[in-house]
Amino acid sequence: MANDVVVVVFDLDKTIIDCDSDNWVVDELGFNELFTHLLPLMPLNSLTDRMMMELHSQGKTIHDTEECLKRTPIDTAVISAIKSAYAFGCDLRIL
Repeated sequence: MANDVVVVVFDLDKTIIDCDSDNWVVDELGFNELFTHLLPLMPLNSLTDRMMMELHSQGKTIHDTEECLKRTPIDTAVISAIKSAYAFGCDLRIL
């Protein structure tokens, strides 16, 4: 058992970050009106793909998305738990 590795799996949305990452990016980059308009008309995965294409067509870059995600709300207790699991040697995975 000494060589066993503990794997800790986290979900990103509403677990690590206190919101839905797709909605956060759309809101932060100013595309909420289009998202809200299309939401009742499309499945969520298709809508997310469409919004990413729209962001790109309006000049938004991967860097813009990365910077936006860096501003997501994260509870300090979650940060502490992740750091503790890492320090303990756990293999950390995010879905």
